[in-house]
Amino acid sequence: MTLTKAQTANLVSLIRTTEQDDLNCDGCFDQVAIFAENTITGRDVEDAFAAVATHLRQCECCRDEFNALLSGIRELQAATETRDDQRV
Repeated sequence: MTLTKAQTANLVSLIRTTEQDDLNCDGCFDQVAIFAENTITGRDVEDAFAAVATHLRQCECCRDEFNALLSGIRELQAATETRDDQRV
């Protein structure tokens, strides 16, 4: 398998920023729901969940899952607000 220059540069960048105690995908998965809820409510997640934030920047698969979760939460919120508005 041959990597493009961009892929090689990305790989080198990820290796350089990897720390010994970085969160793996399983660890990220364990915390991503709380991270998403805090993101939706506007709380500062970068400091409180630094390891999750770092992992999501580096891992496309987990980032995709996180974005899907955010979309789902937002859709549920919108549906709930619509239902509540119809009751009034």
